[in-house]
Order: sequence, then C-alpha cells, then structure tokens
Amino acid sequence: MRVIVVTTAALLAACQAAPTKQNPPPTAVIKVPVATYVPIDAKLRLRCKWVKEAAPSAVFEVSHGRKRCLDLYEAQFDAIDQVQGKPIPSDGG
Repeated sequence: MRVIVVTTAALLAACQAAPTKQNPPPTAVIKVPVATYVPIDAKLRLRCKWVKEAAPSAVFEVSHGRKRCLDLYEAQFDAIDQVQGKPIPSDGG
C-alpha cells in the first residue's frame, strides 16, 4: 500500500506543468545617423597643371602658374561650398 501511494505521488509529481517561457523583450530599433553627400560636378573637381620644375630663370612663370592654379582652386572651393551648403540635422524621420 505504501508503495502504491509513493508511486502515485511520484507519478503525479512528474506530471506537473512545464515552466512557462518568458516572452523575449521587443526588438529595439536603433536609429543610426547617415551622412548624405551632395554630388559635386566634375568641372568643380578639375586639377590645374603648372610647370613644377623649370630653369631658375623661369621662376616668375612658374610662380604665376602656381598662383593661377591657386586662384582656380579657391574659386572651385567657393563653388563647392555653395553647392554643398551646411548639413541639416535630421530628426530621424
């Protein structure tokens, strides 16, 4: 009789409900800032050429060529700044 009671108790203990699984937390959405670049026209990215090595007597021609290229680059940077503008902070939407 005791064996039957102990066996019944063991069987009933083995038939208890399985532990419930907790639901996983909801997926978090992380907003990542994305840099947006304005396409720059190819004519604003042209390279200027000047004589880099010449005879010492051509110092003024080389200097004028470098100055001309420097002025061209400065004008290109100004034009790029007008096209590119300032970045607008996005609110993620």
